[in-house]
Order: sequence, then C-alpha cells, then structure tokens
Amino acid sequence: MKRYIIWVLLLVVAMFITFLVFISTTGGILGDCTTDEITSIVNSLNQYEAKVYKRDCGATTSIVTIVAIRKMEYESEFEEVFIVEGNFQLIVSWLNATELLISIGSNDNFLNQNSVYKKVLNLENIKITYKE
Repeated sequence: MKRYIIWVLLLVVAMFITFLVFISTTGGILGDCTTDEITSIVNSLNQYEAKVYKRDCGATTSIVTIVAIRKMEYESEFEEVFIVEGNFQLIVSWLNATELLISIGSNDNFLNQNSVYKKVLNLENIKITYKE
C-alpha cells in the first residue's frame, strides 16, 4: 500500500510540473500573448525577409520588441535575431543583400544593455549591425 501511495504522489508531482512548464512556455492556459507585426522588409535579391514585431503577454510581463529573419523559401521559419524588453521603435534596413542594419528610433531613450535578451551578429551568411 505504501508503494502505491508513493507512485500516486510521484504521478501528481509530475503532472503539476508538466502543468507549470506548459504555463511558462505558452503564456498561460489561454495563450494570452499578442503579437503585432510592425514592419517587414525583403532584401534586394528577394532571398531573406526581416520583420519587426512586438509581443505582449499581459500585465505580469513586459512588452518585448523583436527582429526576426527568415529565408523566403521557408514560409514560417523566422529566426529571432534581436530581442529587447520595452516598446522600442526599431528600424530595419538592408544595406546590401547580406547585411541588415537594426537602428533604434531617435525618439527612444538610450537602450539599456540589461534589457537586451538576444543580439545576434551573424545568421548564416547575413551580417547584422546595430546602431543606437
């Protein structure tokens, strides 16, 4: 009987941990995150697309501004290259077919490096430069 109780307790703990992981990775039971695309731009060879969007998961988390890149041949496989906490006005432009410039708009405050979650400098053959 003791063994049965231990197995049931272990099962309950495992189910609870699974539930917590689900909540933390999906933004909640109802998936209450919203994603708003701000802009999108394709390089001169029509091979890559860069997109800026904002993600807001409600009152308990901050808005994040994200830049992502994808190969045009892969419809939905964007790779996030820059993630910053806050509602920043990011401007993306292709300097040439393989170099992307990410600029912070002039009306934004200085970018605090602690608020940058991800900052990629190269993705495949694309060089990414940043300007504040």
